[in-house]
Amino acid sequence: MDKITNWSRIANQAHGSGHVVVVMVDQEDCPYCRQVEEEFFSAILASGQYQGILSVGKISIDAGETIIDQEGQEISTREFLAEYGTNWTPTVLFLDHQKREVADRLTGLLTPDYYVYYLERSINSAIRNLQSQS
Repeated sequence: MDKITNWSRIANQAHGSGHVVVVMVDQEDCPYCRQVEEEFFSAILASGQYQGILSVGKISIDAGETIIDQEGQEISTREFLAEYGTNWTPTVLFLDHQKREVADRLTGLLTPDYYVYYLERSINSAIRNLQSQS
């Protein structure tokens, strides 16, 4: 999963294509983040089921990490994500191009056996909600 370093570019792509932007908020020393990325996201992305529908990436909240915001300014990732109150990792956000949440977020990894179900349910909900906004 690629790191999102330029929200402006991702937002423009999502707006033009109608994609849901799926963001995993992670940290370097987060074993649960690695598990979510390697076990669950890799399987969903490899299936091709959501190709052309989702833009998927991760944003690290580690100290010193920055991102280009929607105005083209470089800011800290913590500042960029502040409106979501995301202090837990992993947190998966389902956003439209304007950074609005379009489905319920997933926070933590409490039930690994059911995580892929919750992830797919949230993805499908985000797609439906975004399509209904159009």
